[in-house]
Amino acid sequence: MSNTVIIVSDVVTRFDKTVVHDGINLSVRQGEIYGLLGGSGSGKSTLLKEMIMLLRPQSGEIRVLGQSLSTITRSDSAMLRRHWGVLFQGGALYSSLTVAENVGITLREYTDLPLKLVKDIVLMKINMVGLPQTAADLYPAELSGGMIKRAALARALAMDPELLFLDEPTSGLD
Repeated sequence: MSNTVIIVSDVVTRFDKTVVHDGINLSVRQGEIYGLLGGSGSGKSTLLKEMIMLLRPQSGEIRVLGQSLSTITRSDSAMLRRHWGVLFQGGALYSSLTVAENVGITLREYTDLPLKLVKDIVLMKINMVGLPQTAADLYPAELSGGMIKRAALARALAMDPELLFLDEPTSGLD
């Protein structure tokens, strides 16, 4: 399938004697919205971490945007990461950066956009997720749980990613 953006084939994941995945298979095509449902501890977040190269499965193969994650080079993995945004369960904002700095970090790291344009994009993304513009100058410790989640979503959307990985996107929203 040429428009398949994620392929998970026979993935096995273990932590010591605990088997989390035993031959998981799935494919996601371009334009699809795919949700993983399951009880707490069933391996949803673990699979997400494997798909974004934070964990490696014991066996099986994961392909994202045509790249095999088991054989990808360091430079190719850095390029691949530019094509996705990630919203982690707890937000994972940098505590020493303001909301605006958190949202704009990938734009500053991976593009040569003028600072004024980066600031405009950051404010647009902050607005897009329903945060007031005044939140841009706040630090994560000054935010409610729902505001943290929204700020993290704005950061995930900052680069207009081809893929968006959301880990419990609605939990903690007010």
